[in-house]
Amino acid sequence: MFRLLSILTLCGLFVLSFGCTKKKGLTEVDVKGQVTLDGAPLPEGEITFTVQGESSGVIPINNGSFSGKAKEGTNKVEIRAYKAGPPLSTDPNKTPTKVNYIPAKYNEQSKETAEVKVGGTNDFKFAITSK
Repeated sequence: MFRLLSILTLCGLFVLSFGCTKKKGLTEVDVKGQVTLDGAPLPEGEITFTVQGESSGVIPINNGSFSGKAKEGTNKVEIRAYKAGPPLSTDPNKTPTKVNYIPAKYNEQSKETAEVKVGGTNDFKFAITSK
């Protein structure tokens, strides 16, 4: 009985050790750049870089410029900017909602990419249009 319990304990520890191993992540590096909308700097917005299903987070855009971290590799790039929208009909405070005014081809349906390299300059320019 003691031997069986010892074997089961060792097997359990073995299985747990595989479940707890840390997945090797991609290196995060500095990125920066500019975003223009219809030829003018995007006043305010956000940009995300996503590689292999992992996002480095939202990077704010101010006066057309952004600076932050992204993971190395070929990243899908998504750009969003918001304006005040109508409040929800169920909101008693009538708080305005946020409405993304950047076309879906630059966010949910984005085909924009950026090759982020360790040791590279990683300075990107994105010229988007409102149409």
